[in-house]
Amino acid sequence: MMKNRMKMAILVLIVTPFTFLSCKKYENGGSYGKAEKNIANTWVFEAYYQDGIDKTPDLIITNYQETYVDDGTLTRSFTDEDGDPISQVGTYSFADDKSRISLSGIGSIELTNETSTVSTSQYDILKLTDNELWYDYENGGNRHEFHLVPQ
Repeated sequence: MMKNRMKMAILVLIVTPFTFLSCKKYENGGSYGKAEKNIANTWVFEAYYQDGIDKTPDLIITNYQETYVDDGTLTRSFTDEDGDPISQVGTYSFADDKSRISLSGIGSIELTNETSTVSTSQYDILKLTDNELWYDYENGGNRHEFHLVPQ
């Protein structure tokens, strides 16, 4: 009887940390435990906010998309203000707690005529489900928030 209780206690100690990680939720939806599964997709632009104000109509880029591959590859493509197609390939990884994505090899983007080029090496994830990816980052004293949906 004592051996069964001991086994049960050990099992609870092993399983409990994974349970809390998988139950932790992003601010606007989605589970940290499903982050790797949900991010692997091609995401297309839906909305852009600067400092909480919808600046989607002011964007000078079009056809924006990001493709995340399970191997850690990130491809970002868009059409710039002059109509030229731009493609950037880099890598991504999640922070240990899955709240942030670290980026490498991805360049800057000129988003609107009011902002100069913006760039970051980290996205703070606001929402990550199988049908929505929202993230934001600070650059140039402004908060830039992107909402993306699967292609």
